[in-house]
Amino acid sequence: MRALLPTVLLALVWACALLPSGHRELQGSGTREHEVVLPPGGSTGLEGGEHSTLARLKLHVLGVAQDGGVPHLGCRRECCEAARQEGLRLGPACLAVVNHASRKSLLIEATPAMEEQLALLPDPGDPRRPVEGILLTHAHIGHYAGLIQLGREVASASSIPVHCTPRMAGFLRDNGPWSQLVKLGQIQLEDQAPGDARSLPGFKDLKITPIAVPHRDEFSDTVAWRIEGPARTVVFCPDIDRWEEDLLARLIEGADVCYLDATFYDGRELPGRDLSEIPHPPMVVTMDRLAKEALEQPGRFRFIHLNHTNPALRDPAIRAEVVGRGFAIAEVGESVLLD
Repeated sequence: MRALLPTVLLALVWACALLPSGHRELQGSGTREHEVVLPPGGSTGLEGGEHSTLARLKLHVLGVAQDGGVPHLGCRRECCEAARQEGLRLGPACLAVVNHASRKSLLIEATPAMEEQLALLPDPGDPRRPVEGILLTHAHIGHYAGLIQLGREVASASSIPVHCTPRMAGFLRDNGPWSQLVKLGQIQLEDQAPGDARSLPGFKDLKITPIAVPHRDEFSDTVAWRIEGPARTVVFCPDIDRWEEDLLARLIEGADVCYLDATFYDGRELPGRDLSEIPHPPMVVTMDRLAKEALEQPGRFRFIHLNHTNPALRDPAIRAEVVGRGFAIAEVGESVLLD
């Protein structure tokens, strides 16, 4: 099937086609309400012609699920059994910023599904430098374990900058197998403390800033990323324990599009689990907090990092409620124009 997909436009359409039809239909209505977000299958900038967006800087959504993806290892519930029967696969939350003029890509999270996610982008790049850089949020497996694909057993990459906090960099530097990537020069650690805004070579007018957020920090601290383009700003916060004090307001301030933690819908979807051990703000809590802003700017707040049990992945009534309140659920293949 992939052999028939000569452009990333068709690749993104193919990726979206793996989603349940209700997912596409309901999400589509939310996407169209926010003009800076292009739905899956929207213009890729590769077509040429008078209205080509070839020179544009664009952010692409490559994954929307929690670390284990869908279907989820060990899950025998209907949510994953149906996904297996349908051939549905959703990778962990992941974004990419693409400079469509130079065809250079910046990956946000290195998930275990890195290869299939990068395959959705327009240009594979140099085999030993598939991306120009990687931004990491923290050291939970769905967010950084894909780095191992850059090792000598697979891509044997060369000097790929990895932007992360000093504590995260220390974890990678001091613990195998990640330490071997550093030793062999396959990744180049770029320590970036929370609040430290930087511009990146090869991405004109792009600025990236990590923002500290509370989370289970067993091996590293955790950040959200603020990605500022020439015209628009995107916030990516896939993991957070709770919305403390004014943190949510500070996080979304000045952002045109915000991808926010949606691990759980209301917390009831994991009976028998102690959610205090895996805290996340339920979607219903986030929607209550942002109710006014969401209705004023439909589609600005987009849920990502959905657990395989989250009913918002498949339940039409819940999806309709989310969209009706002015929110959206991120889809693989949607994109945001940054200039």
